[in-house]
Amino acid sequence: MAQQPLTSFWPLFGGKSDGQDVVNLKGRVLRNGPSQEQLDDKPNDQGQCDYYRLIKKDDPKHLDWRKKLGGMLLREIGGKQHEADKWQQCILWELPENYVLYEHIKTKADGQVKTVKNHSGGGHDRQDAYLYGYPKGPKKRFRSPIEFFPHLLWLYTDETSDYNNCTCKMCSPQQPEPERPAVRVEFKPELSTTIKREPTPSTPVPGYAVVGRNPVVQIPVRRPSSGPPAQSPSTKSATPVPAPVPTPSAPPIRAPPALQSTTLPQPRSLEQQADLSYNKYLCRTGEVVWFFRPKTAAWGLGLVVRRWATRGSPADRSYLIQPLSHPFELPPQELVTTDQHLKPWLAWSAPNCTFPYLQQHPQLTYAQVDWAGLESGRYGEGIASVDASIMAAKAIDGTYTLFERLKTTAESGVELRHYNGIFLGAEKIWRGEPVRLRIGSSGSDLMVITDIVERVFSNAPQKQLSTQPVSQVVVVGDIYSYATLDAPDPSSPPKPPQQNNNIPTRMVHDMAWRNRMLVPTTRTLAWWKLIASGSKLEISDIKGRWYETSLVFQEPFTKAVKNNEGGNGIWMNSRGDATGLGKNAGAPRPNRTAAFGPSIPEGTQLIDGLDPPNQPVGEQQQQQPQQPQDMQGLDMGIGSEHATFSLDDFMNVDHLGEDAGMDFPF
Repeated sequence: MAQQPLTSFWPLFGGKSDGQDVVNLKGRVLRNGPSQEQLDDKPNDQGQCDYYRLIKKDDPKHLDWRKKLGGMLLREIGGKQHEADKWQQCILWELPENYVLYEHIKTKADGQVKTVKNHSGGGHDRQDAYLYGYPKGPKKRFRSPIEFFPHLLWLYTDETSDYNNCTCKMCSPQQPEPERPAVRVEFKPELSTTIKREPTPSTPVPGYAVVGRNPVVQIPVRRPSSGPPAQSPSTKSATPVPAPVPTPSAPPIRAPPALQSTTLPQPRSLEQQADLSYNKYLCRTGEVVWFFRPKTAAWGLGLVVRRWATRGSPADRSYLIQPLSHPFELPPQELVTTDQHLKPWLAWSAPNCTFPYLQQHPQLTYAQVDWAGLESGRYGEGIASVDASIMAAKAIDGTYTLFERLKTTAESGVELRHYNGIFLGAEKIWRGEPVRLRIGSSGSDLMVITDIVERVFSNAPQKQLSTQPVSQVVVVGDIYSYATLDAPDPSSPPKPPQQNNNIPTRMVHDMAWRNRMLVPTTRTLAWWKLIASGSKLEISDIKGRWYETSLVFQEPFTKAVKNNEGGNGIWMNSRGDATGLGKNAGAPRPNRTAAFGPSIPEGTQLIDGLDPPNQPVGEQQQQQPQQPQDMQGLDMGIGSEHATFSLDDFMNVDHLGEDAGMDFPF
């Protein structure tokens, strides 16, 4: 842990800020900081590391930046009573909102940090730290306190928020040369050389402030937002001086407007309404899930073909599951009557196949495997049905199917088809609900989807159809980031600065549950911060569905809070992790059952809605004689003597909750 400073400092508290942690550049929403690749601290093949590290508030570098900025700020605007010594013991309490420091780390092959001229905590103005947050994107970063100070001074002093009044290198990249007093040229008969008289330290160059041995900082000249810039005073010259040619100024940028959240779309069916409600159904019809099989005390992979609530007891949920297998097996459907016997596909990491042959040929897909040969023992020992379920789930992870078309429009020759939902990989996603995103350095940003659009390029030349996609699917919605506020008095927690009525109910209830532990334990209150509205992303940027911490991740959340590790950990896999494909849109399928192919019996039907079956499911399927007592060491599939999988390979999401109270505001 970084050591706190022992010297007492006068704190300066922040004013306004134009910082943005997410920017929209040419239609692309980007995290305003180092990219995900730049944050990767893993060494390369030569053992060298080259990455960016977040500098926290109590780090010596962070303190060094804030001490310098606070001192320069007090010296410039604090008045004569602070000129002598107060500015040397002044510190900016915090950087302007959404401005974040990162350090560029480079190491040698032996792990030692390379020797550089830049300092690590003080002594010089330049260092290997970069300040991100400027509203023009991550490439516009400040390299030192001196470089950032003119912008900070503008934030503190310019009431018009006119970027034309800021003289920092980002707002005014083409700085005019400062006007200098004209120098009288003296001629002597005996000398033919010209003598130039330079300004002395006692007569500083206009436009600059010089105080003792401190860094020279250019101070912005206040000028009206509309009209020519004010001229600096100059000494009248003895001889005429040609007027300088005006330098074209950089195009101004506008102050970011206040974000407005998008109105949520209304559900179009009782099924969609249930999925947008808190603590109704964990899994959905058409999804791939892990399900507990009491007869074998094992967890298997299957397709949810139907779900309903028991009459007279709506809190009880029932799911009819079709196990996944190979084409030469027709396993019967099984009934699950509790959410505790279900886990989303992305909650756990798939284990290795049981056949050594399949382990040695990981490039094989479900469609390429000789399942008949595996069943006959031609490829050694293993369980074909278990391996088929794993490989089928991976294959489905790389597909998508749009459903419930709402309307069709056109734009610049492109047909736009709007849908109410999409099966993305193993999951079913509706408009109006949150999804997890790949963008951003935190890895925990969410988008609340308000539209799903397929862009069909019907006018693409025929010769290009083989090399270019004929369609592209994008999602539109608001992006939220997890944020916290200090809550020193748990009995009276603060209110978030954004009052938002368009946050989905599931997110609101879940955050209320988290804060019942966070506020008294950590003296912080968490909330969902709107960071971008009406953004467009490709479906490849979606990790998967968002699941409530209060329902799926109670144990890791509680552990993280007690260990002071925060309350928004990443406890779930992403779509593409199991296959190693990572970020990808996937292959379209005309309907949901087509995505499963021969991994389910031919003629399998998905029954939408929440109505219970007219006839009770067979007694054999209804039997649920035992609970999964010890999750560690359970078997998966049939024939436990052949296929034992430790659930240490899976993510631990064993505990589900039902609390839905709302004690704190959001």
